[in-house]
Amino acid sequence: MLSLRRLTILAVLWLVAAEPAYAAGNPMQLVGSLAPWANGQFSNLAADASRHVAYLGSFDDQGVAVINTTNPASPVLTATLSTVITGPQDTSDSADLDRVGHYLAVSHQPWSSSGAFGGISVYDIAPDPYHPVLLRRIQSAPVHTVQLDPEVESGRPYAYLNSEWDGKVTIVNILTGAILGQYASPEGLLCQPSDADCQAFNFAHEGHIQRHPVSGLVLDYVSYWDSGLRIVDVTDPTAPVEVGSFDYSPPTDGNCCAHDAKPTPSGDWVYLEDEIGVGATGGVRVLETSACDGVSYCTPDEVGTWHIPGHKVQAGAYHGRGSGAWHGVVQRYFTFDAHNLDVKGENTLLVANYSMGLRLIDTTDKTAPVETAFYLPNANKAAACKCFFQGRETWGAYFGTDGRIYASDFWLGLFIVQPRN
Repeated sequence: MLSLRRLTILAVLWLVAAEPAYAAGNPMQLVGSLAPWANGQFSNLAADASRHVAYLGSFDDQGVAVINTTNPASPVLTATLSTVITGPQDTSDSADLDRVGHYLAVSHQPWSSSGAFGGISVYDIAPDPYHPVLLRRIQSAPVHTVQLDPEVESGRPYAYLNSEWDGKVTIVNILTGAILGQYASPEGLLCQPSDADCQAFNFAHEGHIQRHPVSGLVLDYVSYWDSGLRIVDVTDPTAPVEVGSFDYSPPTDGNCCAHDAKPTPSGDWVYLEDEIGVGATGGVRVLETSACDGVSYCTPDEVGTWHIPGHKVQAGAYHGRGSGAWHGVVQRYFTFDAHNLDVKGENTLLVANYSMGLRLIDTTDKTAPVETAFYLPNANKAAACKCFFQGRETWGAYFGTDGRIYASDFWLGLFIVQPRN
């Protein structure tokens, strides 16, 4: 038999040897999950760990799920915020939502008919987070994503509405409903969402609003699809001004589909993600933006990239060509694209990566980001949907103030996971 001393030495050596295996990517731990209803098509989420609640949108017209996370191992559906707004036959989706302080904003696009409501709904969650109070609806061009100003409770009661339909960022006052200003890429829309043969399409897909720590200006980092990243000074919401861009110059260079952008707290770096969808697959670009404080116009430099290993084309695509899908029966589009992002500090990036789940990335070396952990949502299949061979499409993943990660999956609903410290 081995001596106790030798066993101890071997155990220590095993632990030392095992650590690099974790660094290459180990699973995070599932805490709890919930499919709020069967046959849902869920979208983004906004969690408030301090209030023990999560709000989960729908990429259909079934509404917003209000989920009690007091016991994170067993989340409970407590209410549904309806998106039947203009009439029983005119329903809307809730493709995106954002929460800052006690305000919750939900985006809407027409779902059942072109005459359905487009715009946002604004709720107050302070009285009872499990039964939000509707403050108002603000009608506009249909809104795909919405962001609340981070200072919405302290003098900037603004929401930023991003639309595929008119291609613009529209800034509104959530307390009065007034439309204050708009921004559009100088490259124009080029084509409409309904144009089947559209080869270059510029529209404001998503934004991230942050007051720059050096200049003090409030900047909106807009992922503008084929127009790339546009940095917009929105300090004065009535007069947005573009102050920087990482221009994809469509369609000449083949770049496509800037979907989400997240700056680090310093503003020195921006992570820009592409959602290509068909044929090739999108990853994350690391942009150096230290000169982008809004005082003068800047052009960020790409210094590095991260892409899910081994998946350069969508599932079912033949050598990067073809749709890779047939009505979602065999495999949906967007199989291996990166999707929504979140950041923690300067060097930690969280990626929701569709079929590849959650990916935690160390960006200490901005030229060569390294994956450190992952999680593949796999629960709720029996209760959630009839998904054929497609069983996972992680939409969003965000750091909670309680140290956990809150994620949404298109088919499978809400997931709460615990990363390793």
